[in-house]
Amino acid sequence: MAEEKLAQGPSGGRKMFGFLPLWGGVLLVAMVLILGGGIFVNHGTIEAQGYCSTCHHTYYDAKEYAFNEKVGMNKPSGLLTGCAECHPQNYAEFKKSAHFDTKKLERRPGCSNCHNQPHSILSWYEFMYWQPVAWKKVQLSLHDNVLWENEVRPDLAGKARMKFVKSDSSACRGCHNEAAKTWRPDIKMHIQAVQTKETCIKCHFNLVHAEVPWPDKDKN
Repeated sequence: MAEEKLAQGPSGGRKMFGFLPLWGGVLLVAMVLILGGGIFVNHGTIEAQGYCSTCHHTYYDAKEYAFNEKVGMNKPSGLLTGCAECHPQNYAEFKKSAHFDTKKLERRPGCSNCHNQPHSILSWYEFMYWQPVAWKKVQLSLHDNVLWENEVRPDLAGKARMKFVKSDSSACRGCHNEAAKTWRPDIKMHIQAVQTKETCIKCHFNLVHAEVPWPDKDKN
C-alpha cells in the first residue's frame, strides 16, 4: 500500500519518474524523441555497411569509397555509406580515375571527401519520397544507359559543380594544399588563378567522372 501511494500524486493520479504526472512524462519522452530525431536526420551520420542491403542486393566494398580521415579533412555528417549502391555508374567512373588508381593509397579520397555535402538523412528521405519524378529517373537510369547519359549524369554533374563553385572548391583545397605538398603554387595557371581568385573546379572538372560538357562555366 505504501509503494502504491508513492507512485500517486496528491490527487491520486499516477506519476512517472516519481515526480511527473504520467501524461507529463509521456509528453517529455515524446519531445525528446522528436527533437532528437530532428537533429539526427539533419546532422546524423550513417556508416553501417549493411544499411543498404535492406533494399539493394548488390554489394560493394564500402572501404573503397569510405571517407578518408588521413587527409586531414573534417568528416561531414549524413549518409556516408551506400554511395556505390545508389550511384554505381559514378562509382565505376571513379574507379577508373587517377583519384582512385593512385600509388598514394593513404591519400586516396572517398566519395564524401570530394562530395563533402552528402545527403542528410532528411534530404535523402525527401528525395526518395517527395520527389518521385527525379527519384524514378535515377532508378530507371541504372538500367537505361540512354537516360543516364542524356539526362541523369548531366544533371548530377551540374549540381555537383555548382556546390563546388559555391564552396570555393573547399573539398579540393582540403586535400590539395601546400602543407600536404599536394598543390603546386609555382605553376603558371595556379599563379594566375590565385591572382584572379578563380576556383579549382573551373579548370579541374571531368577528372574523376566521365566527361560532361560545361559550356556556361564562366557564367557562374
